[in-house]
Amino acid sequence: MSRRAGAGPITPAEPATAADGTPYSAAFDDVYHSTDGALGQARHVFLGGNGLPARWRDRAQFVIVETGFGLGLNFLATWAAWRDDPQRPARLHFVSVEKFPFRPQDLRRMLEPMLVLPGMTELAPLVQRLCDAWPAPVAGWHRLELAPGVVLSVGFGDFFALMPSLRVGADAFFLDGFAPSKNPDMWSADVFKTLGRMARDGATLATYTAAGQVRRDLVAAGFRMERRPGYGRKRDMLAGAYAPPYRMRRYDPPAAPRWRDREAIVVGAGMAGAAMARRLVARGWRVRLFERAQAPGSAASGNPAGVFHPQLSADDNVLSRLTRAGFLYALSQWRALPGGLPGRADGLLQVAGNDAEAHAMAQLMAAHAYPPAYARWVDAAQASALAGETLAHGGVWFPEGGWLAPAMLCRAELVAAGPALDARYGVTVDRLVQCGGRWAAVDGNGQVLAEADVAIVTAADVSQRLLAPYLAPEFVPVRKVRGQLTFLPPDTLPGLRVPVCGDGYVAPSPLAGAGPVTGATYGFDDPAEDVRVADHQANLRRLAALLPAHAKTFGETGLGGERAAAELGGRTAFRALVPDRLPMAGQLPDVAAIEPQQRRLAGAHLRDLPRLDGLYASFAFGSRGLVFASLCAELVASQIEGEPWPVGSELADAIDPARYLMQALRKR
Repeated sequence: MSRRAGAGPITPAEPATAADGTPYSAAFDDVYHSTDGALGQARHVFLGGNGLPARWRDRAQFVIVETGFGLGLNFLATWAAWRDDPQRPARLHFVSVEKFPFRPQDLRRMLEPMLVLPGMTELAPLVQRLCDAWPAPVAGWHRLELAPGVVLSVGFGDFFALMPSLRVGADAFFLDGFAPSKNPDMWSADVFKTLGRMARDGATLATYTAAGQVRRDLVAAGFRMERRPGYGRKRDMLAGAYAPPYRMRRYDPPAAPRWRDREAIVVGAGMAGAAMARRLVARGWRVRLFERAQAPGSAASGNPAGVFHPQLSADDNVLSRLTRAGFLYALSQWRALPGGLPGRADGLLQVAGNDAEAHAMAQLMAAHAYPPAYARWVDAAQASALAGETLAHGGVWFPEGGWLAPAMLCRAELVAAGPALDARYGVTVDRLVQCGGRWAAVDGNGQVLAEADVAIVTAADVSQRLLAPYLAPEFVPVRKVRGQLTFLPPDTLPGLRVPVCGDGYVAPSPLAGAGPVTGATYGFDDPAEDVRVADHQANLRRLAALLPAHAKTFGETGLGGERAAAELGGRTAFRALVPDRLPMAGQLPDVAAIEPQQRRLAGAHLRDLPRLDGLYASFAFGSRGLVFASLCAELVASQIEGEPWPVGSELADAIDPARYLMQALRKR
């Protein structure tokens, strides 16, 4: 069986209790926590065994890795200790994995009754926040920001499908899970070796078990372990530190932050730049943002409405997993905006174009068994009822899909960034220059606009030019794709309730008094900025196929006629994409350092390539900017800060800005 993330549907845990009321798993025939008290066990074994909270004090960040989330009681106890410690680190990262996660309603059902137990009352607000944010059981990593500075990264799926590929530097380990006799896979030597590869120098580990084989395998993995008094009726437990007698790994975990002034330059104020600024400010950075237009979101991000949903595939390929992670993370970020979503996330339909396509989509949905809160198959009648318009075929209903006004989103994210953001509009960055270990943004007259520790290029259409001194254009193969939207009259499709996608899309009116928006064309190597009648007609032909009941309305005798189409409004914008149609997000390679090592690096991994200190990128989103922008910004910010990455290395590699250079090295 494949251990790749997303290899199969997630089986949720079923809520149950033992005879004494202790939460219980029938699948493992074991309880979720000590019968002597969940909170007491968490504090004695996991916090006490790792020397917490003393070890995290006066640190910029602290990272804890846990091997079984369960009900989240260890996390809740850790969060409470962090909350109550005036010397706590600025950011607490808690990384855990769970093969059988509870559904959101079941997690609440299990946790809320426990709040009456001794010592648990103080956790009530934390339990509420965790339950409110808890995701549906969809495979992959979910990053939840539950309070300023508190980040929970929980992976749904098999440990070996998730943990080995995650880039994380752990300061402490909570080795938890059902008893070794009940769940031996989670107490194996391979698990402990994986943890050893994550450990930073001085990392500690604690577990409630004192089993001899567990201790021996931990020692073999580089942990120096000792027996300590256990909790409750357990006589012993294990605690120790990572102290290998020799170096046991090829790759070090991400280094902790080391920046001097924590200042960044961001070039571009579209969706990518706005998300980037917000994610850096959330970590305490000061950001100088430069945009050549007079307002944010003026290029492709200036369209009045953009639709968003994840991409599905039969084999759950890279694009499916990446859009799933991006879609779910973006929703969590948008919902945290002070003014809420600048649009709607109450449903989107992706409909089939013919019977064969409908059959294939239905089979795909049956095979993956996604939770209904994420995606479900609907037949033609159900789809028509959801859309408010008659549809010829069924399709996939995304309950949290929808549409947003991208420019409004850009403004909302920049407002959320607050006073740590210095945004300057009508200013063009001509080049980025490295000097004295810092980066300078320079204009066309040679004037230095700003200097900072870090520079991030997010302006898609000028990215190739800005990066050319550091990465040849053939390794940044950006192409501009012309897209034209069509604005329909206000009285068109009055019953349309949600966006409908297929070959093209139509979204309800984004503004009061305006009509629906449909599109968009996809024209390579077409620099024209005008709005064309022929493109309106092409959009209307696709719309007629999407909504066959309105074929006459959008056909040659209706709005699709040349004279009628000429009266329609529209907008042309240019998307940027690269040949594999995936983003470019991450740290730029150091070509000068790579040159003398070409032969050795030809058979290497992307992780082996030397990188330019402080230069990053996030662009080339194509038509998926809404889905990609927040996730790519979080990935880059995590790389800058040495924090756990929000996705595994297989997805990070797929969007690495050095990937085309790596391909060229291998061909040579």
